[in-house]
Amino acid sequence: MAAEPTPGPALTPDPITLSTLELALLGIAVPGAAAQPPTVAVDLDPPHGKKPGPGAELTLTDPEGAPVAVVTVESAATRKRRLSVTGSVRRAVAPAADDEPRGPYPELRRAPGDVELANAAAVITRDPIDQRTLEAATTKAGQPVLLIVLDGPRVVPGPDAATVTAASLTLRDRLRRDGRKAEVVVVPAPQYGDERDDDLAERIAAAYGGTRVVPATPPSADALAQWLDGTAAEPADWPSASRHAWRRWRPLPHERGLVLLFTGLSGSGKSTVARAVTDRIAEIGTRTVTLLDGDVVRGHLSAGLGFSKEDRDRNVERIGFVAAEIAKHGGLAVCAPIAPFAATRARVRAMVEAHGDFLLIHVATPLAECERRDRKGLYAKARAGEIAEFTGISSPYEAPDDADLVLDTTSLTITAARDSVITLLDQGGRL
Repeated sequence: MAAEPTPGPALTPDPITLSTLELALLGIAVPGAAAQPPTVAVDLDPPHGKKPGPGAELTLTDPEGAPVAVVTVESAATRKRRLSVTGSVRRAVAPAADDEPRGPYPELRRAPGDVELANAAAVITRDPIDQRTLEAATTKAGQPVLLIVLDGPRVVPGPDAATVTAASLTLRDRLRRDGRKAEVVVVPAPQYGDERDDDLAERIAAAYGGTRVVPATPPSADALAQWLDGTAAEPADWPSASRHAWRRWRPLPHERGLVLLFTGLSGSGKSTVARAVTDRIAEIGTRTVTLLDGDVVRGHLSAGLGFSKEDRDRNVERIGFVAAEIAKHGGLAVCAPIAPFAATRARVRAMVEAHGDFLLIHVATPLAECERRDRKGLYAKARAGEIAEFTGISSPYEAPDDADLVLDTTSLTITAARDSVITLLDQGGRL
């Protein structure tokens, strides 16, 4: 049963919670859920105003603000600045809109009752399907094959659901040509990265009538990396459609999106080196390169932000978001914020590595040298207490322990520093 959005609070859940809700709307509960659909138990950012009471209705939306579900609250509690809600859930339908599934291949996003393929061997996958898995699914003569593509937030980076679905449709057609009954469905589901993934796969397969679950077995991480990096031959025992899907997600290094994040104290030389590297890449001419320098970004992308820890985090994450989008489309982004906090750099790395490569360059020029340079007089003002939360003086700088290259411009010329970065890129086949 669907419901129109309510006049009550509209909240946007995090991606995992959103996938949990969408599964509940299909009648499937995630592992560890305290309640079964159509009842859900979810954690949300609390709405403005008082905590919703029993009977209140919350409209839950996707990141673009489109309504997804309406939850009628049975109980609610606030814990650690999160709103824990238990209640019944119905699909939300915007006024005058069709109740159509969201995402690529909407015709394949079918509810369990809409799939007429009983007693099937269910292949549950988030990645392109290998030949061994396909053969395992067809060992029982005449048994139908249901290829279930999971679409939701990933823990392990890999191809998006649209790419995996396209490859799976090719394999479905191949099975049909061989006389097998075969279907493809796309199901929203989060990835946890632990035993809950196997539990959820069993639940989804059972909901769609699968009597035998055949988990997809991608190649080992090392073998996959070697093949995708061009240091090993393509695996001959993989269907060509699956190989194409992997390669589409991760082209060869010189075609793959890349983000260089320079981090270091104010005055360390990171912006100067980043500009020199950007200019040299442009001279080489084999890559499209964009420079996202800290001062320039603050004048445009992050205008209005201050220098509190929260605002500095927000500034770096905005840079990371734009850089990840550039990498997603095969470009090369060079970024040079101070980026003082390890957790924020890790979040940027995760955003980028969902689509491309990430290299961290630590310009580790010591504080004393940075302060000696102090062309803008910032350190002097910070020492005098005129600038609050200044990195290196009144706010910490967390030196990275995961840098791909460390530079100290105290005695290193900008040209030499630039060439060290270019050599790193060249040795990795990225130019």
